[in-house]
Amino acid sequence: MMKQTTSSNSNNNNNNNNNKDLNELKQLKSKYYESELEKDGLNTLVESLKTKIRTLQQQIFSQESSVQLNQDLESQKEILLEKVNNYKKRINDSDLQLNIIKKELSTLREENNDYIKKHNELQQENVQIRQLNNLLELDKQHLNKKLREYEDEKIILQKELRQCNEQSTSIEDNINEIKSSFEKLDADYRVLQCKNSELELEIENLQCEVKRLREKCVLQYNEIDESNKLNDKLKGDINDLNHLFIEQERVLREKNQQENGIHPAYCNVCNKYIVGVRYKCGHCDDFDICSNCETSNHDRNHVFIKIKRPIINDRFVKTALLPEFQFIEQNEQDIDHKAICNVCHKKIRGVRYKCGHCAKFEMCVNCEAYPFNLHDQTHVFIKIRRPVQIDSNENLLPSEFRSIVNKPSNI
Repeated sequence: MMKQTTSSNSNNNNNNNNNKDLNELKQLKSKYYESELEKDGLNTLVESLKTKIRTLQQQIFSQESSVQLNQDLESQKEILLEKVNNYKKRINDSDLQLNIIKKELSTLREENNDYIKKHNELQQENVQIRQLNNLLELDKQHLNKKLREYEDEKIILQKELRQCNEQSTSIEDNINEIKSSFEKLDADYRVLQCKNSELELEIENLQCEVKRLREKCVLQYNEIDESNKLNDKLKGDINDLNHLFIEQERVLREKNQQENGIHPAYCNVCNKYIVGVRYKCGHCDDFDICSNCETSNHDRNHVFIKIKRPIINDRFVKTALLPEFQFIEQNEQDIDHKAICNVCHKKIRGVRYKCGHCAKFEMCVNCEAYPFNLHDQTHVFIKIRRPVQIDSNENLLPSEFRSIVNKPSNI
């Protein structure tokens, strides 16, 4: 409604302005007609003067003898000329005023056309406003319907809330009952714990009695001859086991001595003689590192040879032993070499150990670290961290490049 009132006020103001402009146009037209009437009167005066001048000229020609008349005529002629000039000036001024009035009329016509266009636009806007008002009324009715629906939903939700509150009170009652039952269970559990401690004491007493009975049985068993024979057999088995343990300790000792032997090379990182495990780069002519410096920043595309024991023939110290490998790009967190360990028969993941003297023998990290490895002790393994493509079925290392192994003495 406010929009309608504002639009009606604007229309009234525009109508008032149009009426004022029309009144001004009427006034200008009346002035224009008056000026044209004055112009016509001036023209009639000029023509009458011209006729008078002609008559005077005729009189002058007829009365040449009279000098005084000539003088009078000349004076009258001058006066008439002055009047004519004045009339001409007035005519020019009236022409100028007429041109100004014409220009004003043209501007007023243009303004009138603009006002008419604006009036038409305002009428169109009024129509649009009426349409909008109708749409707003429809929206208002629709919103009222929605409000009623929302109120109905609100009533339903309030009912549901009441039901939920009733359910929550029942749930709280159930929770209180459950708490009381839990308290009862805690009391029962404490009673059971006390009974359990008593039973544990009884079990300990029974274990003591069992031990005592066992000791009695052993004493009685020793007294019997059959028990003596069994004891002799057991003693023989124990002696054999002792010999085996002694042999394993000796093998481990010799292995540690050989693995902890001094290699004929020094570490290119810490500049010390290599003791223990030696890592020789298979692609550099002379690059060796110790186990402590294994994580140094060497070329990641190079593969190292793991040498646990000193080499028999060390003429290969300053030569590159391995060919160039073709690396396979994979995720470094889960490396799969697409190879199977010849010991545990599982897929090799992480680090791959390939025998340099056997064409088809490979091991995983766990099997390579096993102390009682049954593979040839003189063979040297290649430590491969990244997956590589090895197509040749020939040995990768020369046959002379082998480790020194002491033959075990018979016990």
